[in-house]
Amino acid sequence: MSYRVFARKYRPQTFDEVVGQEHITRTLQNAISSGRVAQAYLFVGPRGIGKTSTARILAKALNCVNGPTATPCGVCDACKEIAEGRSLDVLEIDGASNNGVENIRELRDNAAYAPARGPFKVYLIDEVHMLSAGAFNALLKTLEEPPEHVKFIFATTEAQKVPATITSRCQRFDLRRIPTESISAHLQDIARKENITMEPAAADAIARAAEGGLRDAESMLDQSVAFCGDNISATDVMAVFGFTPREVIHSLLENVLSRDAAAALAVIAGQAEAGRDLSRLLADLISLIRDELVAGVAGASSAPREKLLLLLDLFAETEARMRWATDKKLQFDVATIKAVHILDQASLDDVLTTLSALSRGEALPSAPARPAPSATPVRPAPVVQAPTVSTKPEPAPVPAPIPAPISVPAPTPIASAPPIPPAPPAPAPEPLLTKAEEREEKSIDASIAWENVARTYETSIKFRWLTKGVFALIEGDSVLVQLPPSEAKELASFLGEMGRKDAEGKLSTALNRKLTLRLEIGEHLTVVEEIPEPEPEPASVPEAKAPEPEPAATAPQAPAVDPMDDFKNDPLIKKALEIFRGEIQTATK
Repeated sequence: MSYRVFARKYRPQTFDEVVGQEHITRTLQNAISSGRVAQAYLFVGPRGIGKTSTARILAKALNCVNGPTATPCGVCDACKEIAEGRSLDVLEIDGASNNGVENIRELRDNAAYAPARGPFKVYLIDEVHMLSAGAFNALLKTLEEPPEHVKFIFATTEAQKVPATITSRCQRFDLRRIPTESISAHLQDIARKENITMEPAAADAIARAAEGGLRDAESMLDQSVAFCGDNISATDVMAVFGFTPREVIHSLLENVLSRDAAAALAVIAGQAEAGRDLSRLLADLISLIRDELVAGVAGASSAPREKLLLLLDLFAETEARMRWATDKKLQFDVATIKAVHILDQASLDDVLTTLSALSRGEALPSAPARPAPSATPVRPAPVVQAPTVSTKPEPAPVPAPIPAPISVPAPTPIASAPPIPPAPPAPAPEPLLTKAEEREEKSIDASIAWENVARTYETSIKFRWLTKGVFALIEGDSVLVQLPPSEAKELASFLGEMGRKDAEGKLSTALNRKLTLRLEIGEHLTVVEEIPEPEPEPASVPEAKAPEPEPAATAPQAPAVDPMDDFKNDPLIKKALEIFRGEIQTATK
């Protein structure tokens, strides 16, 4: 007798032997027991999870000698013929090779004949999504109203390709990927039946690599037995399939998070030299980052979530490129260097947090990261005291009469050294806001808030005149906004009070406190209107013109102030640039 692989030898023969699909088997058993068997079923799911096996068990349950029954015996002729694939009443059709209209017409004609042995004739069409559009249309009528002795069972891995007219005529069952624990337990059960010693870690490694497919796991177990014999260890499994130990993956992620590019590249190089599959290594790394993110949501991980999300996006893009790349190690190395570079950059949240801490006078969160730069400039005092130490041993030289006059003035400059304690102001970078600074900060906040409120009226017909208002000052809970004289009529009308109340509510919401808005006419305000560009005049024959008198000398205009200068000279911005070692660049559209 020829050798049978584990995937065929240990194929489930009853509903109870199906692994990880209890929601499907229980529904089918209850339907058979209660006599509620539908005319068509559609089994959907990825490869190797039991679609065809479940369909065969259902066919045996319908045509068993004791059936229809939820527990087929498996020993009668009907059950044996179905299990071996030679039953005349259960026809298995490959949808990929029998996808034409002629094949479906032949099936439809044969469906009219009664079954040869059992009570039902079952048509099992695998990969049904491969049927052509004409074949699906030819099947519609028979599928909706088949003969009483005919049952259809469809299996597919791509349900989205099955027409809705077919799906609506079937009962759909979505088979899910089998959990890793269930696959590992099943593999160890097979090993016991085969008298094979297998480490639990080896079974877990195969189960993780199978990605929910039991058939793939059984095939890998078969291959491991061929390599290792009757004693399978985790090390042997890693060597056969090129798996990477979990410790190596954790080490790689730790090196990336600690921004040690050299160590991370060394790990990748070591795995490549050992013959590991770098694509699988990258997939395992992505899976570990995902686990860290989930652990962070649950509060069990201290890794920065924003950084992990950036790494996840970067490595996911790299995984897509590596599928078609000829040099996978190059792609992996470049992605690792990019990851370290990304982690070394300060995010916008870090900048905002630092600016907020500076404005409140709190300790800087980024200070511990770079202690060296701040330590050197803070202590210039020892340099000043150095001459005092040197002056005492210096008088020792032989010319004794000369040191005497020098020693007299020497103390005087050193005595004047005490005024040097301007060094103590160094600890003064603890900015405590004075009342004037607090008023200025409140005015800035109120001015920005009013600009945002005024911008909301740009599309309003009734209150568009409010967009011309200019913030003047804030006193306590009262905000003064001035309007140009051209808007005096609007302010005096009934719309003036309505607009004031509406803007007052929006301004209070923006500043998160109750405010009173006062609108006044500012006599000095003028509305700057856009001057349309002059249309080009048609070219004309030049005419002689009389010399025009020279215009009178006008007063010199003040130079235009660049708003970026105020921004760059802001002490908070300067401090942030110093901390993050950054520079301000002008963005171009």
